[in-house]
Amino acid sequence: MKNGRASLTGALLLMILGCGDADGSGTGSGTPPSATSELCEDVRGLEAVYYDFINGVPRGDLPSTAFTIPFDIDLAQSPYSNPTSLLLGFTVPVGWTVSDGDDVSGFAIPGTVAAANLVRDDEQAVWRYILNAQVTGDFTSAAILGSEIAVARDFIGNPEETQVVCEANAQRPGILGLESAAAQLLRAGDFTIFARAQVINVSGVGSYYSGYLSVAPTTESERVTTDIFVPMITQLFGGGSDPPECGDGDDNDGDGDADFPADDQCTSPSDDDEST
Repeated sequence: MKNGRASLTGALLLMILGCGDADGSGTGSGTPPSATSELCEDVRGLEAVYYDFINGVPRGDLPSTAFTIPFDIDLAQSPYSNPTSLLLGFTVPVGWTVSDGDDVSGFAIPGTVAAANLVRDDEQAVWRYILNAQVTGDFTSAAILGSEIAVARDFIGNPEETQVVCEANAQRPGILGLESAAAQLLRAGDFTIFARAQVINVSGVGSYYSGYLSVAPTTESERVTTDIFVPMITQLFGGGSDPPECGDGDDNDGDGDADFPADDQCTSPSDDDEST
């Protein structure tokens, strides 16, 4: 079920190298552990691929979960549709709670924010996506990014030890106007934070920002990125797959019962055949 679709404005940071000393290694299904980033020389594997991915760099070695919905779908919360923009919609994984996101930067014009927050029920992991927000005032992409990271750090208890592994800040003329973007990958205590903010100045119309934020315990970051963060993003761009028959709300085999557990031929909500 593909409920939402959004558009990337292109790779903005292709010429920027990251900085830092951390040895971030990661592997995902289909992602070799030796994979490197075009933007940051200090990460390998899935972290390198994911950092490039959220910054608009095309990658052919995304985990296989980019092309499926690997998680059990929370039917009570799915499909989520943002009240500000129908373009922001997706299925919600079991064990996570979705809410409408708001502006944390202080620069957004009220009523223009289309964003969503997905928080794991143990409050140890977060995926946040800002599709669009009109901004005004003395803003920069770096200032918006800093606000997002500050909120993420507060969420995990403001750990004293924080290391910036990768960072980038760039601007260029775009099709609609001047574009700028800032991104960071951080180790904050026991957590890993990926964040990106992009601003587009549309000539004669106004300025808009979009962005990503993901937070997970470093020991779980690879698994959560593979199973949740990547497929959540690719749902927005037309990736993912139709939900399995035992979790799609339909009586696919026509026996009068729909989905698990009502249809006793379903073994779980992820079972893709109601008839056996």
